[in-house]
Amino acid sequence: MSQTIAEQPEGTEPENEGFMERVSMADAWEEEDLTYGQPVIVAVRWVMIISALILAVWNVESMQDLRLQIIAILLLAVTNFYLQAQLLMKRPLSKHIVYGASAVDIFMISGLVMFQGGYWSSIYVFYLPAIAAFAVAFPRGLTAIYTAIVILLYGMTCLVTGDAHTDVIVARLLMIIAVAFCGSLYLQLEHQRRTEAHEREDSFLQNIAAVNAD
Repeated sequence: MSQTIAEQPEGTEPENEGFMERVSMADAWEEEDLTYGQPVIVAVRWVMIISALILAVWNVESMQDLRLQIIAILLLAVTNFYLQAQLLMKRPLSKHIVYGASAVDIFMISGLVMFQGGYWSSIYVFYLPAIAAFAVAFPRGLTAIYTAIVILLYGMTCLVTGDAHTDVIVARLLMIIAVAFCGSLYLQLEHQRRTEAHEREDSFLQNIAAVNAD
């Protein structure tokens, strides 16, 4: 027979309440991370857009490739301008739009890498700030998914275009993984800091209430 509520040992309710409070705080931190992370993602996208445009013009090989790259970069700029306008109007976007825009970033960078020769393209460095921005704004599970997609896309592209440089390819992929890990670790430490600050504040208020009650 399972225990009834009356038979449950003392202290179960407070433990459940503490667990639910931690879950509630984790949800609050996730929303807060996304809110404060949106300006970071927008700023990183502007850096990538400007840099990609400069590199596209600097390393032009044919007018057709240049046109395709500029079209892709301009599309990215238009979407980022929309995100920037929403932030300036104090209207943070829903998480689904932010996640979708971030997925577009990954595929856009991958497309530019392919156009510039895959392994031989220097555009791959744009994966690093993009992954870093995701890691400090998104839940760790989602960051892991995005990082895995980057590893898969870039790894396959490099194996096709630069299979004789496996050691360099592995080093680049490990570098991307390291950036995601460091960003997620920073986010975890930040959550711990905020949780401890919240607990200290609650303890302080309880002590004040106890003193006033006396």
